[in-house]
Amino acid sequence: MSECDLTETLLTLIREKQLYPLFQPVIDTSRGIIIGHEALIRGPEGHPLEYPDRLFSLASEMQVLSELELACRSAAMQAFQQHSMHGKLFLNVNPNVLQDDSHPHGSTLRLSQQFGIPPEQIVIEISERYPIEDTENLKHAIIHYQKLGFMIAIDDLGAGYSGLKLWSELHPDYVKIDRYFIHSIETSSIKREFVQSILSLATSLRTKVIVEGIETSDELEQLQTMGVNYCQGFLLGRPSPCPVREVSPTLLPQNHHVSINYQSTIASVVDTIHCVSAQTRSAEVLDTFTQDKTLSSLPVISGKTVAGIIRREKIMEFFSGSYGHALYANKPVSYIMDRNPLSVDWKTSLEEVSQLITDNDEVDIYQHIIVTRQGNYYGVASIKNLLRKITELKVNNARHANPLTQLPGNIAINQIIEAQLFESKRFHVAYFDLNHFKPYNDIYGYEQGDQIIKWLALIIQKHLFKYGHFIGHIGGDDFVAIFKDESQTKQLCDKIIRDFEQEVTRFYHQEHIDMGGIKALSRNQEPVFYPILSLAIGVVQPDPSECLSHHDVALLASESKKEAKQFDGSHCHMCHRQKPRRLRQISLQQ
Repeated sequence: MSECDLTETLLTLIREKQLYPLFQPVIDTSRGIIIGHEALIRGPEGHPLEYPDRLFSLASEMQVLSELELACRSAAMQAFQQHSMHGKLFLNVNPNVLQDDSHPHGSTLRLSQQFGIPPEQIVIEISERYPIEDTENLKHAIIHYQKLGFMIAIDDLGAGYSGLKLWSELHPDYVKIDRYFIHSIETSSIKREFVQSILSLATSLRTKVIVEGIETSDELEQLQTMGVNYCQGFLLGRPSPCPVREVSPTLLPQNHHVSINYQSTIASVVDTIHCVSAQTRSAEVLDTFTQDKTLSSLPVISGKTVAGIIRREKIMEFFSGSYGHALYANKPVSYIMDRNPLSVDWKTSLEEVSQLITDNDEVDIYQHIIVTRQGNYYGVASIKNLLRKITELKVNNARHANPLTQLPGNIAINQIIEAQLFESKRFHVAYFDLNHFKPYNDIYGYEQGDQIIKWLALIIQKHLFKYGHFIGHIGGDDFVAIFKDESQTKQLCDKIIRDFEQEVTRFYHQEHIDMGGIKALSRNQEPVFYPILSLAIGVVQPDPSECLSHHDVALLASESKKEAKQFDGSHCHMCHRQKPRRLRQISLQQ
């Protein structure tokens, strides 16, 4: 078909509405649900203009890009309505179209009204692949869309021109990391570092991250370990005219609900370096070391599994003698390698690895540790970098820890809550508070009061640490626990109360035990009887769509704690509200 014929054909496709969308799901793998679909436009099957690259390049040449964009949006919204789809509709938009003076204003809003799709359900994806001619005009156009209620995403982050600049100026709801950084991410420390940096930045800026192009379960597992939840790719669902309605459990790893702190594992300091086969000639390995002066060791693998490691000083020692080359040059490297290198799984905590190094007197600080994943070679970790990372974590934790109990303080608590809200995860927050603690301090003194606070901290740690639940110390007699497994919350809180009740009287004189409490001056300076200390626990399950920050969660938990304190003695109150009353009042006024 000639160029002239293609031009006429394109106009016909637009005019006669022969374009149609394929829908690819965007999945929250932490909850196993579909949060939306991306609409990918196609021309008639088998047609020269079937695929978008040719379709849009021709439209750009003909200067009918605006007409094509509107036709695509209309086709996507119409199909979305006809299929009675739920969740978000992600629409790809060329950023330069938004700056085109001939582009009709208000058309996207009119289409959303025509097809009955609320603007807040539609996500405008601005691709970074296109060179942006006028960022200031684009910024104004995006702000206009945001004011109308549409959500914004930066697509293909890292693939092209000005993604980070757009991110900083437009404050998008989503960023989508380009598939280049996802392909074989489990084997590339550089790609993992890039994605981890984007995740950290997104948490600070309250932007949700979607990763594209996931094609293998290894890639998915690696991303989930790093805290990525919103995922898209052929592994989870190919583009299809009929949208995927549910997530098949077989698509997700069996342990997809398990969350670990990637930054506290050996994986966070892994380097992906060249490895050699166990059958490689020793002379070839010597050449590798000779040519690269920075190499201190090379992993040796057999298939995908680790066979050993060959260190620079070892191979140099073998070849340094008069007959070294004659004896070893043609022998496989497995003949001279270390067959028992220090090796750990990628999810091993930094503390565990540190203990292994401490217990091994033969470990050199300049050596490498082999890191495996499901028994296969994953990378190496420099002991020097490992110790540096551990020091950084300890310094950071100590800086924000409560000086009395050494538990994480307010900053760490807020960061954990923000992360849970950002990832839209279900979690419980428990607020622990002692009843009548001030009068106890007045009678027994602050030193004795501190002993009770440290004792309570030990009880909470005893029951929660082994399950991996987070424990923080706000200050004074106030503690917070964050439960990632909600099924355990009530049972564990009841056990904490039981232990508290059984032993609290050991902090009292016998006369006060006999009296069942103490007499102390109230705030009005009047003598009042206060019963034996008891423990109030308020438990809440924040709704991430209603609690916008840790401030809202703190207010909700504080309300629940006050309700728990209304009961006589120790009590655990499970609050059913998922947002603080202040937010409820605001919503009633709107």
